[in-house]
Amino acid sequence: MAAAPPPGQTQPPVVTIPVSGASGIGDLTIPQVVSIPGSGVGAFGEITVTPPTFLEKWGIVFVAVAGGWILGVCACMLWYYVDHLAAPPPQTASVTADAYKIALDLYKTASDQFRDSFSFVFDLMVTRTILPLVTLLLGYLFGSKKS
Repeated sequence: MAAAPPPGQTQPPVVTIPVSGASGIGDLTIPQVVSIPGSGVGAFGEITVTPPTFLEKWGIVFVAVAGGWILGVCACMLWYYVDHLAAPPPQTASVTADAYKIALDLYKTASDQFRDSFSFVFDLMVTRTILPLVTLLLGYLFGSKKS
C-alpha cells in the first residue's frame, strides 16, 4: 500500500485496465470510458479511450513477432560468431618473428572477412528487410488520424 499524501494534496489518480473479455488483444480489455475520480484543482474527470481497431491489434502482434525474430536472429548469429571465431596463432620458439607477423596478418585478414560476412548478413536480414516493414506498419497504424 502506498502512503497517504500529505495534507492539502490530492492523491494521484489510479487507472485500472481489466484483463478479460473479447474486445482486446488476447485477454486485454480496454473500456470505452475510464473514470478517474476527483474534483477540484488538477482533477481529470473522465477520459474517453477508444478500443484498438483490428489492424492495431494485429499490428501489435506483428511487431511483437518481428521483435522476437530480430532478437532470435541476433542471438543465433552472436552464438555462431563466438563459437566459430578462431584463436590467434600460437607463438612458439621455432617460429621466427617475421613468420609470426605474417601469420598474425593472415589471422587478422581472415577474422575481418569473417566479421564482415556476418555484418552483411545481419544488414540484409534485419536492417534492410524487417525494420523497414515494421516501420511502415507502425507508421500506417499509429500515424494516421482517426475520424
